[in-house]
Amino acid sequence: MAILKPLSWLQNYSTTKLKGDIYAGLTVGVLLIPQSMAYALIAGLPVIYGLYASLVPQIMYALFGSSRQLSVGPTAMDSLLIASGLGLLAVIGSQEYIQLAIILTLMVGIIQTFLGFMRMGFITQLLSKPIISGFTSAAAILIGLNQLGPLLGINMEKGNIIVLLTSIATNLGNIDILTASIGLFSILLLYALKQWAPKLPGTLIIVITSIGMVHFFEQHLFGLNFIGEIPRGLPHFNWPKIDLGQMVLLLPLALTLALISFIESFSVGKNLALQSKDHIVNANTELIALGSANFIGALFMSFPVTGGFGRSAVNFSAGAQTPFSGIISACLIAFTLLFFTDIFALLSYPVLAAIILVALRSLIDFKYPYELWKTHFLDFFMLGFTLIITLFFGIIWGIFSGMGLYVLLLVYKSIFPKIQVKPFDENGEALPVPTENSKTTKNHPLVILKIDTPIITINIESIEQQINQYMILSNPDSHVLLIDLSTVQYIDSSGIKGIKRLIMQLNEKNIRILWYSLHPPLDEIFTVKKMISGPMEKTLFKDSTAAIEFLRKEGN
Repeated sequence: MAILKPLSWLQNYSTTKLKGDIYAGLTVGVLLIPQSMAYALIAGLPVIYGLYASLVPQIMYALFGSSRQLSVGPTAMDSLLIASGLGLLAVIGSQEYIQLAIILTLMVGIIQTFLGFMRMGFITQLLSKPIISGFTSAAAILIGLNQLGPLLGINMEKGNIIVLLTSIATNLGNIDILTASIGLFSILLLYALKQWAPKLPGTLIIVITSIGMVHFFEQHLFGLNFIGEIPRGLPHFNWPKIDLGQMVLLLPLALTLALISFIESFSVGKNLALQSKDHIVNANTELIALGSANFIGALFMSFPVTGGFGRSAVNFSAGAQTPFSGIISACLIAFTLLFFTDIFALLSYPVLAAIILVALRSLIDFKYPYELWKTHFLDFFMLGFTLIITLFFGIIWGIFSGMGLYVLLLVYKSIFPKIQVKPFDENGEALPVPTENSKTTKNHPLVILKIDTPIITINIESIEQQINQYMILSNPDSHVLLIDLSTVQYIDSSGIKGIKRLIMQLNEKNIRILWYSLHPPLDEIFTVKKMISGPMEKTLFKDSTAAIEFLRKEGN
């Protein structure tokens, strides 16, 4: 299939590209080591599974992906989704929980691969930007509140924002001073390095510094929680034990993850492609690539992965030229698993929490809601609705509620379309567009109405009513009406009948209707279905200029 082009990036590969890929791959690999372990903790899994998830999936994406700079691995949002879903089915961190996570990864991979081969990449349009922004911001808040536990050394309950805030408030007196000091210092240092030395690997510096301090002051750090022993060695091939009952329970979560992770990854990849201006990201190819990364990754003990914004941005800025940078990152992860896992045993939980909290800052966009508030109130409402539902009822409820509201708004806009009005004077010169208050007081000899929606069963009555109200009630002396159909792609049988009724009603009032900017299918409908009477050359026109010129020549 055309959408499946393994290793297409090898074409015209050069030494220059290799140098960029090696540098970017090592840079991202260094970032991934602590980051992937932190995301594993969010997902409720041992930290070693974060490293597993950063190994095989990266190689698989490099084989099949269409993005040159996308970096695939665990992400904070997907990890929270995993924890919120699997936490209801098994004890977090247990062997049953780990097994469910791997089965979930397998299912996500199958779903994404199937959707890719079925060319379902258009599903990216199901989630509008306001929904994604609201959901992402809420997820970041929930993840951040959950990380206050290890950051401050307190035990917290899992749940919605009310449960989390209540748990924090009741445990304020139990804060461990040493843990909180290390966590807060790590946050300050990360922000300082980001501000004053952005090219330095701040995350790695924090990790090495904290491990060194723990090693040096070990006898003075009683009570501080560490990751502990991490198994050495590469993940082995493991076909998970499939249980049909478990798969049925996991299906809603798998579908949600498959959709959300793809949209997240595709959005990042598309943005990077626009910046690089040297390639195009194909949605169907990305589905297959992500599906392969998750499916094969599950066979090597991975949990669900996707393209992450933060590390992909690092990969891009570090000079990645092709997906080979991901293979370099995977090699560094493999080297760490083979030789350096003992070092990370001394990594403390407050440091990991600090890394997560700083990374979450980029997920919350404060400017976008403000822009929507000023320009698109319905979109602002949709963003706020998704955010609140996610905070109070959970991530899955937030996603599907936001999508449901989006569909309802689309249906509402289709049922009650707004028709644009453009009036002209006797000489065919354009006049100021009338306001709501001026429609009933001014009359115009020529009016152009633009319909911005398909003319179908659910909206034909509204269209008829709006046009009749404007032409017959608001402009009783008007005698010519031009209808712009440039944005109308389809008219169904009910729409045809409605237009015929409209023509008859306006003709009875001696109002002449001219149509222009018809798409070829509509042109055929107007002629074959005999929606108009009389010669076509006096009714159908290429554009408004041609129609108005025709009226001038006629003396109208």
